[in-house]
Amino acid sequence: MRRLRAAALPLLVAGAVAGGACVNPTPRLREQRPSSQRNWPAALSAAQRAADEGRYLDADRELLLFRRLHAGSPEAQESVFWRALYKLDPRNQAGTTEDVVTLVDTLLLAHGAQPRRAEAVVVRRTALLIDSLRHEAELRRDTVVVRDTTRSVARERELEAQVKTLQDSLNATLAELERIRKRLAQPRP
Repeated sequence: MRRLRAAALPLLVAGAVAGGACVNPTPRLREQRPSSQRNWPAALSAAQRAADEGRYLDADRELLLFRRLHAGSPEAQESVFWRALYKLDPRNQAGTTEDVVTLVDTLLLAHGAQPRRAEAVVVRRTALLIDSLRHEAELRRDTVVVRDTTRSVARERELEAQVKTLQDSLNATLAELERIRKRLAQPRP
């Protein structure tokens, strides 16, 4: 029996080693990552595709849904940044600078690591600059209309004077042509 045990022991150890080599004791890296990290690339890709096609509302919905499903994750904060960026896009007719500032402020006030903080501050400043330029353009447009109205009366008087001068010149030229035509129409001696 001892011989049997002595012979079986090396076989048992060899079998355990061979069997253990086939089993991976650590789970795969993908399974270790949180679902927010696994799902973020697909969500961002879908939002980017929608924005590229001009479907900004769909892009915003995709990013908002991701944020709700993965609240508190760094990727959820990243989705807020992308929402603000797409709302700032000039082609996005539904986006407003107020929305952008609100989203960026939400991002900047969030707790934890903020890998896009510098970019978010630049987006916020850009939105505020666009808003102030838009406001200034509206003020200038109103002012220009008033100035153009004032100028148009003076300009109209000036044009009336020029038209009268040109009309007088044309009448004089026509009278001279008529006089020349009559002189040419007379028979020659």
